[in-house]
Amino acid sequence: MSKILNKGLLYKEWINVRWVTLLTIVVLLFYKAYGVMTLLNQNKMYMKYNGVIRTDKWFNEGLYGGSSYYFVMVFVVIILAIILFIGEKTSETQGFIASMPFTRKEIMLNKWLVGVVSLLISFVVTYILLSIFYVTNINDLNTILNPYSDIVKWFFMDTFQYICIFTFIMLMQAVMGNSIVAGMVGGIILGVPTLISMVVRELVIIYYRDSQSISIILDKICYWINIYSYNVAKQKSFYPNPAENINQDYYQNFYYSNYNLKLLVLLMLTCLFLFLAYVAYKKRNIEYNLRLIAFKNLEPVFIGGVAICSGILVIAIKGIGNQRLSVFGIYFVIFIIIGYFISKLLLKGLSSRK
Repeated sequence: MSKILNKGLLYKEWINVRWVTLLTIVVLLFYKAYGVMTLLNQNKMYMKYNGVIRTDKWFNEGLYGGSSYYFVMVFVVIILAIILFIGEKTSETQGFIASMPFTRKEIMLNKWLVGVVSLLISFVVTYILLSIFYVTNINDLNTILNPYSDIVKWFFMDTFQYICIFTFIMLMQAVMGNSIVAGMVGGIILGVPTLISMVVRELVIIYYRDSQSISIILDKICYWINIYSYNVAKQKSFYPNPAENINQDYYQNFYYSNYNLKLLVLLMLTCLFLFLAYVAYKKRNIEYNLRLIAFKNLEPVFIGGVAICSGILVIAIKGIGNQRLSVFGIYFVIFIIIGYFISKLLLKGLSSRK
């Protein structure tokens, strides 16, 4: 481990990302700590005006709620990866670092470790504050509907997920020269499999309207390939103990489906993305740092990917519906052509050779 960790590199990277760590803590506290506090206050207002104490699932809903939380956290993770690389993707800075006694392996792994530590600090701080809030308000809680394990599961699921996404964005940073575009492209690529599955599903439904088994298989595929939705909690019916004298037949509680398997998948993907990032960073040519794509042989992949994704995106947004497949094909081809020329312009405009 001592051969990998370098105090100089760690300090330099930490100085760059410390404010992103503070931003991440603020985001987590706003969506999670403030989320449960808001619902508790709503319950107290209900008790004040109705004279009834509600110790229901306010903590469970506050912890797992917040639809914009997922988008904001991905945005913060992308910023974190950009900050770690943007200062070095210039001919002067990268050349200076290359002349120092650091190996490519040390540079990449120290960046990754600092990014992971930044995320861990943010989640640990939020976890501690949520735990304190849970304990101090335990008298206002139904611990059956709001078990403490909710906090533990949230901590591990979200930590694993955003470390995995961060590692993938680092892979894109290692492959591409422009840090900002690399972050944007990385965020989009993780959503592309979902868009493809949506289009495929619509086509299958058109051809096999009565095939329920195919629809179930496609739904499961969509479920597992969409990494962004891994930490999106589902709802299940919870039947309380009648002895608790709760005047309700059942509750709809939030929970994580396939919890352990998702953690395993995220861990494996993180290891894979980190290995690929290290290999790419090790083989990249410093002379190509100012190009959009740091590897010349990957430029056709970028052009084809942008073109195909453009066609898929417009179909996913517009939807096939009752349109004839010929109309679907026309839209697809038109936007593939548009995407092709956009990718060529991006390669030309964002590949400075100064």
